[in-house]
Parts: sequence; structure tokens; C-alpha cells
Amino acid sequence: MEFVRLYHSLRRHAPLVKNFVEKDLKGRYIGSTAGFFWSLVNPLLSLATYTFVFSFVLKSRWSDFQPDSEVVLMMYLGIVTWGCHAEIVSRCTGTLVENGNLIKKIVFPSEILPAYVSVSALFNLLIGLGFVLLGTLVFGYAFPAADPTPPGWIPEPSEPAFEPLRVGLSYLTLPLLLALHVGFSAGLGYLLATLNLLVRDVGHFTSAFITIWMFGTPIFYPQSLVRERGYGWVVDLNPMAWLVDAYRGALLFGHFPSPLVLAKLALVAFVSLWLGTRLFFKARHRFADFL
Repeated sequence: MEFVRLYHSLRRHAPLVKNFVEKDLKGRYIGSTAGFFWSLVNPLLSLATYTFVFSFVLKSRWSDFQPDSEVVLMMYLGIVTWGCHAEIVSRCTGTLVENGNLIKKIVFPSEILPAYVSVSALFNLLIGLGFVLLGTLVFGYAFPAADPTPPGWIPEPSEPAFEPLRVGLSYLTLPLLLALHVGFSAGLGYLLATLNLLVRDVGHFTSAFITIWMFGTPIFYPQSLVRERGYGWVVDLNPMAWLVDAYRGALLFGHFPSPLVLAKLALVAFVSLWLGTRLFFKARHRFADFL
């Protein structure tokens, strides 16, 4: 299959991929005063903005039984997870067009372009997840929140209940979640990069759709709110909703992702990679003609 061909190609050109990743990260951070600290600052600024809009302007309620420290970490984890996905998809969409000089002038392995973008985005995600781990340790163990649930009170089944933050063996599932995450996003990246080369309108469509997809993913609000309004199908059909929920359960509350969720994520990641790489390699010999 084509993604096996992709694996062997990336393995053969690993030094070149590494060079592109280093160049991308240096170009992004070297020369700035804060450096890699911006990987934390940007999601925090997004968190502050969306918290203000949803909590103070729109008066959106997350839950009566979850302390602010948990809600902040849940939202931050959702932001960095989505940020990685959005960066891979949006940057990959234009990467062939932006590097047309390389594709046209020399024998260049164009398949490394979406790959290096994905690795670079993964690096930023890992920095954000490190911050999530720190927050879990601080608010889960050093300054744990008290259970706000009144004695004898039973929350509604659809309402998120209080759970203490904890670090457990569920962190062992992180490499699997990262692999499924990047596999799904990179597959879309290869697909959209090829389509954008053939039809340049794809880039504009992708930018708009990424925004719509973000607000359709429970990042700034709980899944229960969507289901209460009768739009549960939006969550059920959204792979990023499954992924964000799996990250939150594993990294914040010590829950192992359910086998069904992992199976669904594995399926969409496989289909995404298969479709993306198949179209990419099928059209690669004509890339120069469209540039």
C-alpha cells in the first residue's frame, strides 16, 4: 500500500526530514525573546480569549460540579490538541504550492513536505502536553480541589460530575493516541495538499472549514451540552471529538480510552492515511505540471 511506500521513503530520507523540521522550528522560535515559550503562550492566550467569550459574554456553563482548575486544564488540553491538528491540516494544504521551486527544479522527494510539517506540529503538541502534566500534578496533588458536590446530591446523568485530577497508568496510552492523532491529521494533510495543487480553491475551503470544525468539537464546552440540545450526532461523527475526549480522560483523570474509541480512531486514521497517500503518489508525477 502507498502508506507503506511512504514509510520506507521517509525512513530513507530521515536526515532530510530532520533538517526540514529543525529549520522550521528555528525559523519559528530562534530570534524571538521568548523562544519555545511561545508554544505555551499562544494556547494560553487562546484559552483566555475563549474563556472570556464563552464564560463571561455568552454565560456558557460547563458544570456545577467541576472546579475552575479542572475546566481550565480541560479547555487548554483541547486547545493544544486541536492546534496540532489544525496546524498539520492547514499547513500541509499549501505546502506543495509553497515549495514548488523544489519540486520543479530538482529530483526532490515531495512526500517529506507534509511529513516534516506533521513532525513540527507534534513537537509543539508535546510541549503543550508537558504543561498539562504540570497542571495536573499541581491541581491534582499539591493543591487538590475539594469536591463541590453537596452531600447526597446526585447530578443528572448528562451533567459532568466531579472527578479528581490524577496521573496514572493511563499515560501509557499517550504514544498510541499521538500516533492515531498524527496519522489522521497527516492523512488529511496529504490528501488536501494534492487536491490544493490540482484545484487552488481547496486552500480557501480548508481555512473556512477548519474554523467550523473547531467550534463543532467540544473544546470550550462539554459534550453533554451538545447532547442536551439534540445535536449528539455532531460529536458522534467527529473524530476530533473522540480524540479530545480520549486525551482528557487519559491525561487528566486516569481513564484508559475505551477499546471502541481506539478502534474508531484507528479506522479513521487508516482510511485517512490510505486515501491521502494513494492520491498523493498517484498524482506525484504530475506535480510539476500544475505548478
